[in-house]
Amino acid sequence: MGKNQETTHIPAPWALTGSGYILLFRFTHEFVRDKCRVPKALEKSFSGGLGTVIYADYLSSDAGPYRELLFIPGTFDFSGRRYYSITRIYVSTPQSVAAGRENWGIPKELATFDAVRDESGMERIRVTAHGRLVAELKFTSMEIGLPVTSALVPPSLRTLAHTGEDGVLLTAPKARGAVAPARTLEIRTDEELFPPVDQVRRIATVRIPHFFMVFPPAVIA
Repeated sequence: MGKNQETTHIPAPWALTGSGYILLFRFTHEFVRDKCRVPKALEKSFSGGLGTVIYADYLSSDAGPYRELLFIPGTFDFSGRRYYSITRIYVSTPQSVAAGRENWGIPKELATFDAVRDESGMERIRVTAHGRLVAELKFTSMEIGLPVTSALVPPSLRTLAHTGEDGVLLTAPKARGAVAPARTLEIRTDEELFPPVDQVRRIATVRIPHFFMVFPPAVIA
């Protein structure tokens, strides 16, 4: 991959299609403080709420196809307003790293992804970085999903907040697709590179067999 490709700015909005898995949790303040290595600016502002791990396989985007593994502990207090914030995220291409940081202040890091599905329908996702395992996840799921849309969710509940060079950047993605029941068979993580979510009871796991998402330009809070 050439240097010019890696450094070309890819502005928002982005339109993305793909599939993935969503794991829901409710993390304690102690877990977030002791295990999650959140950015210093957010260390004392965790507000609770639902947390999530998301794996996405983007078949198309403005930055081309790529894969992603992200962690959201829950909401954080930003001057009296609560927003969700991605505190750990790995993606498979340098274009997504650079543009994610520049467009939305999302702290993306580069990693290698390997995803395989065996004859039984089990899917294994393995993420490595710096020669080390970041995370390995194994899933089974139903193939048929029910339609869902973010239009039913108020923008305030799907707004992400991240700190950029110009201040706090807010963006409220929109999505539609399908959701199917899934089961997490195994999670392994390197605690220095990704939170040890295997230590926390999961509320639910779902598979997103297909989705269409729009990530709009960020607004400075």
